[in-house]
Amino acid sequence: MATIYKTSRSKFYFARFSDGSGSCKRISKSTKTESKREAKVIAGRFEADARREVAKTKADSEIPAMIRRTVELAALELQQDRLTLQRAEELIRLMHAAASPQDTGTSFRRFARAWLDVKEKSTAPMTWWGYNRAVKITCSVLGPKAEGAMRHLTICDLEQVQAALSEGRRGKTANLYFGEIRRILESAVAKEIITRNPASFVKALSTADSKKRVEFTIDEVRRIIAAAPDTEWRELIKLAALTGLRQGDLLSLTGDNIVSGRIQRLPSKTSNSSSEVLNIPLVPETLEWLEGRAGYLFPKIRALEQPRRDKPFKEIMQAAGVADKVVLAAGDPPVVGVRSFHSLRHCAGTWMAEAGVPEDVRMKILGHKSGKVHGGYVHHDEALVRAIAALPKL
Repeated sequence: MATIYKTSRSKFYFARFSDGSGSCKRISKSTKTESKREAKVIAGRFEADARREVAKTKADSEIPAMIRRTVELAALELQQDRLTLQRAEELIRLMHAAASPQDTGTSFRRFARAWLDVKEKSTAPMTWWGYNRAVKITCSVLGPKAEGAMRHLTICDLEQVQAALSEGRRGKTANLYFGEIRRILESAVAKEIITRNPASFVKALSTADSKKRVEFTIDEVRRIIAAAPDTEWRELIKLAALTGLRQGDLLSLTGDNIVSGRIQRLPSKTSNSSSEVLNIPLVPETLEWLEGRAGYLFPKIRALEQPRRDKPFKEIMQAAGVADKVVLAAGDPPVVGVRSFHSLRHCAGTWMAEAGVPEDVRMKILGHKSGKVHGGYVHHDEALVRAIAALPKL
């Protein structure tokens, strides 16, 4: 404990204290004050500062030894064939902690939130919603680790995140969600916040369980339209097949979007900063019903929540005698194609391709920027039949 004293050679009080180094010698230092009360406070501060400095110096001197011992332990466990990937990550974290004991680092939640804020300005709302959902699930799985330094995240942590993202989702969808987490961590590597991306070591899930979306035949679409319970559903189905617009885009249409016999609007999956605007000509049979209408074109269907929109269309398909699943190829298990409202978009792409409409024009109408994506919306069944029929008889 620090004490104070006076000498005949000075008017100030002196402090005598120990720095905690283990030395028997106590340190003396002038407090530069004549007040006994102030001198006691200053003496206590001198001792605390000295002990803190000694402790820091001692810790700094121990860091190389701690790291050396950790490396030696890793080498020994490797030699004994006991060094697993998880154990190696644990030892690396110990060395990080030894080298930077005061460094809490940037947390995943904080970094991901900043990343989302940037993406929100340049990404379509529905796409950003998917990013945000993936981040929320990841933070939930990580628990307290989401608030800790990102450098402490392990491959095992990210495997658990992938498992959570795959719950209730098919492999392809889960891979898309996990891909966003991988990109967030890759961005952290680029900014030198972490030295490696643990998500890059996690193997992608199998997409064998993914559904293959297929189109309806022209006859099936006509039967579906005929089975529609009211005009609103009938015109919605017809417009989807004859424009290739997504259901969400169609339900957000108002009378103001019908201009000079065309649909003009920004697609829901396009960034707000994009200048790409859909400008789709309408055929006379749809234009006749659309012209002069005010407000939302399909208000009753729009009022339904997303899951409740699927059920009425499935019931319309059943009433029309159109199956929602078709076997594309026999096997064990067989290859099955699924059909839903979105299949009408596939119809538009396929019908235009069958009619010889150039790919760049089809892509512009459907709002596709990738030829690979667009290829999934074109099914050449009738063209294949005609191609085989054109072969010579032998």
